[in-house]
Amino acid sequence: MTIRYLSLFSGIGGFDLGFDRAGMECAGQVEYDAAARSVLKRHWQDVPRMNDVREVQGYEFGTVNLICGGFPCQDVSVAGRRAGLAGERSGLWFEFHRIIDAAKPRTVVIENVPGLLSSNGGRDFAVILRGLVECGYGVAWRILDAQYFGVAQPRRRIFIVGSLGNGTAASAIFDDASIERDKATAGIKEREDYPGDDSGYLYGHWWNGRNVSQTLDAVLYKKQALPEKNRFPAVMVPIWQRCQCCEDYWCNIHHMHAYDCDCPPIEDFEVYPYEPGLLRWISPLEAERLQGFPDNWTDGQSDSARYRQLGNAVAVPVAEWIGRRIVEATP
Repeated sequence: MTIRYLSLFSGIGGFDLGFDRAGMECAGQVEYDAAARSVLKRHWQDVPRMNDVREVQGYEFGTVNLICGGFPCQDVSVAGRRAGLAGERSGLWFEFHRIIDAAKPRTVVIENVPGLLSSNGGRDFAVILRGLVECGYGVAWRILDAQYFGVAQPRRRIFIVGSLGNGTAASAIFDDASIERDKATAGIKEREDYPGDDSGYLYGHWWNGRNVSQTLDAVLYKKQALPEKNRFPAVMVPIWQRCQCCEDYWCNIHHMHAYDCDCPPIEDFEVYPYEPGLLRWISPLEAERLQGFPDNWTDGQSDSARYRQLGNAVAVPVAEWIGRRIVEATP
């Protein structure tokens, strides 16, 4: 059976692209931002979409087996004023809940920032769990970090999965392999399909370790023209140079060779988080890669719009991983 999903708070389609790759079919999308809708329209030309979750009744897109979405995080994030679910933006959770209750899909997948767990002393998270249980869902939740799914940035997000009438939700986000993945302490796991090139994908540490949303906020709001020492770095740009010993390449940032070799360590380069000439703002193309989107996914609009959209997006590889596990568990 092909799973038909309804995407709420679609943004530029992080959930949607991941779930499509997992073998699902998009039944409809709902997104308020006009610029983001233009991105959705370009990539899902035949999918119906609406502008406002407050106008969705739950039956407009036919029968759906799954509803997904990352409702606005501004009021629950530790970086915000923490109005919680009483806030104008994060309070749209109640529209999300209303649509779930009306459509009663088999599965629900919700994404948000980890600050949701502590918002209003944890009571806001309890409201969400209670709402899902009252609608008949068994619920599981987990914080997943995108850096362990093949992108070069740490990005911790909470994912809540609900399964209607049973307790199988946990199978979508827990398994032995994922537990081992969470034990990793640094960098992304290397993947054969990310070759070493000047895009920086050879090692996950080419990225400064900041969450992409934080860096994109700094770019968007122009907090400073260039990062100051020990302040807010943008991207450390790798410079690959020839090793005098073996003619292999080594990276002046990582202080390491591109490939294993028997050469002695290079002692004359000081690894430091700030080096003049090695820091710059990331480009929209790099931001797309950091979130797992194909190159130029958001092109055709202003850089500021692209930064904002990508900073708010769901990391595609994480969505795909969850989606595949849901598909595997569906008879």
